[in-house]
Parts: sequence; C-alpha cells; structure tokens
Amino acid sequence: MTDEPAATWEGCEAEALAERWGAPAVHLFRRVGSTNDVARGLAAAGCEPGTVVIAEEQVAGRGRAGRVWSSPSGLGLWFSVVVTPLDAASTAVLPLRVGLAVAQALDHFLPGETVGIKWPNDLGVAGRKLGGILCEAAWEGTVLRALVAGVGLNVLHAEGDFPPELRPLATSLRLAAELPPQRLDVADRVIAAVVATARLPEPLDVAGLARRDQLRGRAIAVADPATRRVIVEGVAAGILADGSLQVHGPSGTRSVRSGTVWLKARG
Repeated sequence: MTDEPAATWEGCEAEALAERWGAPAVHLFRRVGSTNDVARGLAAAGCEPGTVVIAEEQVAGRGRAGRVWSSPSGLGLWFSVVVTPLDAASTAVLPLRVGLAVAQALDHFLPGETVGIKWPNDLGVAGRKLGGILCEAAWEGTVLRALVAGVGLNVLHAEGDFPPELRPLATSLRLAAELPPQRLDVADRVIAAVVATARLPEPLDVAGLARRDQLRGRAIAVADPATRRVIVEGVAAGILADGSLQVHGPSGTRSVRSGTVWLKARG
C-alpha cells in the first residue's frame, strides 16, 4: 500500500507537535503500513535522533516475531521514534527503557493503578495488555545507522473494538481509567517521554523496573519466538541491568536475553 500523509493529528500540525514533544521533527500520516518502517527509512536517510512518526492507523502493524498488532483508526497511539545510535549494551535494554518511560508517563492517567511491564516489551494493567514496544534497526550496508522504537498503546478502545480473540487479554486507558483521557493529552506525556529517552541514552533503571515487573515470582516458560521451543522453565526472579530475565529452575538460576514468555497455570 501507499502511505497516506496527514496535515494534522488531533487538530495539531506537525511543527506544533514537534514543539510540544521536544522532537526535531514530526511526520504525520493518516494511514501507513507500519510507523517503524517509515521511521527506519527516515533514519537511513540521516534524520535527527528524536524524530517522530505517528499515524492515525496502521494496516500492517506488528509486534515481536512478526505478530500482527491491531492498530485501528482513531483509537490508539501508534508511533515510532528514531533513536540515537547506541552501543550493544544500550541497544539490548532499549525496549525496557522505552517501556519504563511509557509506563511512568501513563501513571498520570491511572491513579491508584500501576502500569506493569512484562519482559521483554509489553505494558499491562490489571492483568491485561495495554501496549507494546518494538525496537528495530536501520542499517546502511553492514553499518548500524540508527534504531527505531515503535510504541503501540490502546487509548480509547471499548471492549468491542478489540478482535474477539483479544477481548479477554487486552485493555485500554479508556477501560482502565476513571475518566477517559484525550489522545493528545496522552501523547503529550508519552511521546515526550520516549523522545527524551531516545535522545539521551541512560543505564536501565533496575529499581524502577522492579516495581513494575509483572513476572517476578510467577511460574513461567520462556520459548524461542521463531520456533516456540521452550528454552527454560521456572520462576521469574527479576530483570538484571543488562536487560536479561532471571529464571530460577530445577537446575539453578539462568539469565535469558530474549524469548517469548508464557505464564504457567497457578497451583
């Protein structure tokens, strides 16, 4: 499909949004395949770190391992931010750093609730998925030009707006908050936080992450995303500074750097 640019988002032009969010540039679209794909193209062309791509709708939005991410028009925040080129250690923790920045920004809209982080890249509240992070690389030949951090956040969805198979698993700010927020208010806090994170790499805030860790103490299985083969089973024991997940299993403690987590039945 051909990406469709937009003149405004929530009534604001790109220059005004860039000023609100502290971004060097904002690119607006009515519809795209994926904001990450657009952002990677901009990064390969040499755009400044902190550049934002936001779309009203994604028709080929994706999560990890190529999973489909439902991104309907008018209901969520679907955006990507170009990140300053990072070293290998900083790259490994980027999804968690972005997830923590988003979770902290969302606290404003959910008094009395804590937005949790499910390693490695999901956001949740009250046991349901609220959003997700997808970080991808932009290459120039064999040289890493930049990274892009894509965020999908469910904002105004009612239960019936989710595909039937996701309704027991997903939630939105509208469903979780006492008062439904305005998308622009959410974007002002969330996107500004991600832009700041993208432009100023810092070590992973392990203590802040621990307070939001949805897996710690839970029985889990971690599988290879591509083959679904189980890598390790045990009890989640926290996230280390390098972004790896500690799992206590029958043969001792193991650190896992990547994978898909399944919660095992209690009892």
